[in-house]
Amino acid sequence: MGAVLGGLFLGGGLAACSLPCNPGIFIVIGASFLMGRIVWGMVLMAAFAIGFSLPLAAILFGVSFGKASLKAQKLDAVIRAIAGVLLVCAGFYLLTIV
Repeated sequence: MGAVLGGLFLGGGLAACSLPCNPGIFIVIGASFLMGRIVWGMVLMAAFAIGFSLPLAAILFGVSFGKASLKAQKLDAVIRAIAGVLLVCAGFYLLTIV
């Protein structure tokens, strides 16, 4: 139980410290508010939360799985290209729904 609480405090601390530096959350909140659909707003917030926490989880798992992270370095360019395309698509999507 101690590890869970420690993770909760560390994750909460990270979220609280990075919130002012990350305007994306305010964009997602504004888009979901302007749409006026509660369920779709919840889906947008959940997608943002998952997307925001996945890089941190990947780093943490990469540290613990050393050999797997060495193999994943070969796929770095592909992963960056896919992430870039997804980010641009999400940006255009958010621009068109408002």
